[in-house]
Amino acid sequence: MLVVKPIGYVLALLAVQAVSATTNNCTSWSERFQTDLEGVCVCSEATCDTIYNGHLHLSGNEAGVFSTSKAGDRLTFSTVEMKTAANDAADYVIDTATTYQSIIGFGGAFTDASAINLYTLDSGLQDILVNAYFGDDGLQYSLGRIPIGSTDFSLTIYSYNDVEGDLAMENFSIDMDKAQKIPFIKRAMSASSRGMKMYASSWAPPAWMTTENTTINCAVQGYPGGEYWKALALYYSKFVTAYENEGIGIWAMTTQNEPTQQFQFKYWQSLRLNSTTERDFIKRDLGPTMKTNHPDLKIIMMDDQKDLLLDWDAPLVDEESAQYVSGAGVHWYKDLDFLIDTAGNFDDLETFHKSYPDLFILATEACEGYLLDGIVTGAGPTLQNPTFAWQRAQIYARDIIGDLSHYASGWTDWNLLLNTTGGPTWIDNLIDSPILIDEEGGAEFYKQPMFYAMGHFSKFLPADSVRVALTMSSSASSTLANVDSVAFLTPDDQVVFILSNRDSSAHDITLSLSSQQLSTNVTIDALSIKTIVIGEVTGNSSSSSSSSSSTGSSGSVTDAPSATTATPASSTSSSSSSTGSSSSVTDAPSATTATPASSTSSSSSSTGSSSSVTDAPSATTATPASSTSSSGTETPEPTTPSHNSC
Repeated sequence: MLVVKPIGYVLALLAVQAVSATTNNCTSWSERFQTDLEGVCVCSEATCDTIYNGHLHLSGNEAGVFSTSKAGDRLTFSTVEMKTAANDAADYVIDTATTYQSIIGFGGAFTDASAINLYTLDSGLQDILVNAYFGDDGLQYSLGRIPIGSTDFSLTIYSYNDVEGDLAMENFSIDMDKAQKIPFIKRAMSASSRGMKMYASSWAPPAWMTTENTTINCAVQGYPGGEYWKALALYYSKFVTAYENEGIGIWAMTTQNEPTQQFQFKYWQSLRLNSTTERDFIKRDLGPTMKTNHPDLKIIMMDDQKDLLLDWDAPLVDEESAQYVSGAGVHWYKDLDFLIDTAGNFDDLETFHKSYPDLFILATEACEGYLLDGIVTGAGPTLQNPTFAWQRAQIYARDIIGDLSHYASGWTDWNLLLNTTGGPTWIDNLIDSPILIDEEGGAEFYKQPMFYAMGHFSKFLPADSVRVALTMSSSASSTLANVDSVAFLTPDDQVVFILSNRDSSAHDITLSLSSQQLSTNVTIDALSIKTIVIGEVTGNSSSSSSSSSSTGSSGSVTDAPSATTATPASSTSSSSSSTGSSSSVTDAPSATTATPASSTSSSSSSTGSSSSVTDAPSATTATPASSTSSSGTETPEPTTPSHNSC
């Protein structure tokens, strides 16, 4: 049944209308570039959009719809009526009785470059940016990746202990992180009401620990079980302890960032391992050390390209190492899903899950702009190329949906923010990020379409949301071949249905919740991403009217003005050609103004900003609750038709 909350909804609606009538939410005009940046929200201390939490104030039979599109929508909110009737012939049928894996979270990496860029901005604008990612009226990121030492997105190569021969790590120090990186993390934690899960990844150990005395394509001296490998495990343990002493709990750690040597255009800090060396390091050094010093910490194996996953089983077939492994980390850089419609290595994730159902799968890194110019969207940022900027957002959405549809429990972006050149980076590995900042004046930052694409997942899928069965009709499988989709049930019993339409034409779709006997009709705009939130649903509907079709039914639709509209437009009416039903359309409030999150200065203590760290979902939540529907027939796996793999 649907829970009715009319009073709260009306009050929230009135409050937002009052604010939006006096405020310009977003502008594409850049004072720095003296031009409109099409498809980009230019944020300053004077103006920046926020996300209206309309899904928390749904009334009666409403579902909330959030839309982002190449045409200019930025998580624009509207509502659609849910009809109390099942529609077995609907394009999409959601069955909340059949569940799969649980969500861990969504987020990005707190690189040195990200911290440097944050503190390049004016102080008030820093608060607005932190709130945009982590606040309640932002994307509500709940996952953070913290590099152990330097990466390609540092100003220089460094480690936490450069004292040669100090195998006891007596000189270990994270002092270099205390100026900007740790304060940034603490501000994110303070802005988040959901709590943050932080996980750590190392690119390379101190150079003196390697056989080549370098951090580039290096190997640790000796063999796992030897003194240098035990010292490396201690180095990682010291990092966890040092961050915990700063009030930052570390939920998990990957064994090594990208341990295999891939084809690269440039080379940066990289410790090279094969799967058997990683196995031996885990069982002889890292696992025992963490079990003793940090028994609740999760170890994530591999942390490399998806296409390697099925061959990286050495740590799992060995019982001694397998006992320490909680999950597998995957990257996307060899997916080719931007070129080939059937690519993405998504099937490999499902195969891995079926072999190791007790382990979670987490997407631990992805970014855009890493290719050469002339290949798809090219290299570096595309701030002033709206076509490429939108294409990158849709590539994000396609990969996230593909991963989630095949048992991934979350998705981590790479740099949280970069400057407009795609740095800073000591090796000039210039790439893109959902947010870019004005490195010249510090007076603007730029929310690109990728930012809003991330929000379609991070904001509406809190930790412990569970993927549910999603099936398509045979006719929809062909007509909606370029619409990617996935569905979840949140801990608050809201159904979240996410679609990404890669077609240059709109589609009118029908959606049905079989267990709740509910259905509706929605238009998926051309080149758009939609998140539909149906709240709160519990159990099966008592309605016996299962033969009622959505065709010919009357429904009301409430649209919000776009983010750049300050006042509600007048109501209009429209006719739905796909269903033959008449719908009345009334404008709803747009996103509210950007109110800076409570400021937390860089000198703030860890008191009051410690992380809320909980364990990842247990293995049993990743296993389907039921493999059959209520009628006893097998329920198909949720469908992502363009992947041809479900």
